[in-house]
Amino acid sequence: MAKWKVSTLVVYLLTISIAMVLVACGNEGDSAEDYPNREIEVVIPWDPGGGSDIEGRVVVDHAEEALDQSLVVVNIPGVGGTIGAEELLEQEPNGYHIGQIHEGHLVAHHTGVSEVNYDDFEPIASMSASNQILAVSSEMNVDSLEEFVEYGQDSQINFGGTVSGIPRVWVEQIGKELGINYNLVGYEGLGEAIQALAGAHVDAVIVDYPSAIEFVEAGHMNFIAIGTEERTDTLPDVPTFKELGYDITMGINRGYVAPGGTDPEIIKILSDKFEKVANSEGFKEDIENLGANVNFMNHEEYADYLEKQNVIIEEIIADIE
Repeated sequence: MAKWKVSTLVVYLLTISIAMVLVACGNEGDSAEDYPNREIEVVIPWDPGGGSDIEGRVVVDHAEEALDQSLVVVNIPGVGGTIGAEELLEQEPNGYHIGQIHEGHLVAHHTGVSEVNYDDFEPIASMSASNQILAVSSEMNVDSLEEFVEYGQDSQINFGGTVSGIPRVWVEQIGKELGINYNLVGYEGLGEAIQALAGAHVDAVIVDYPSAIEFVEAGHMNFIAIGTEERTDTLPDVPTFKELGYDITMGINRGYVAPGGTDPEIIKILSDKFEKVANSEGFKEDIENLGANVNFMNHEEYADYLEKQNVIIEEIIADIE
């Protein structure tokens, strides 16, 4: 009798242990029916404190309320965001591991830095965009894009920017579309390039508003065109490339993805909740305070956007190399 009781107890304890292990391992039986029912990990593949990290934490703060669940940011920086993206792909596609990407990941893929590309993931949504502006040195005495083009047809324009990453693509796109003579002078980051422009060591840099506005106000540089579809409220007097007749748009669209194979119903839930966040006044205000703007695209729209950007970037990189 004692032996029977001991055996029963052992079986009971083993059953409890197995159940606990399944819970700890993430419960492979997760489904969309009760999603999300526990903490979600959000990989930000850049250093803490940078623009992408700050934006990501704003998204996380608002998404927690929309999803009624905790979201935890995990920073995995390295090699232009590719290390974090590669680690995200190794996680279970169960909806409890998502991450942030932007166009730089596509550039990294097509320049051979990483084998990972956008289509290895399931796009969830784009949440914000950092508008990009063509800024020129005041020493050029150029006040409009028309004058900039005339200058570039007679002389070489030296752009400052990072040699690897999305700025390289933008410079090539502008140079070819405008039909100007141009060269890219390499700097470690946007901050260094802007300092070089302020000192008239280069002629032009593609910038964002918060990074360059103080230099414009100080008279060191001018904004002459912005890479948005329409003029912005922040810079209502700066024309878009498109209205001036050039098919150029530039921006960092920060979006969110999940590992390939994630349940489409879970992706739909996340996309719908992110849309709720994007439409909230609190989120809009927080993003605008960062000098960016809300640019929501749902799952389907974001997938289409990434596909089109992939073609553009692939063609530009092929021409460069």
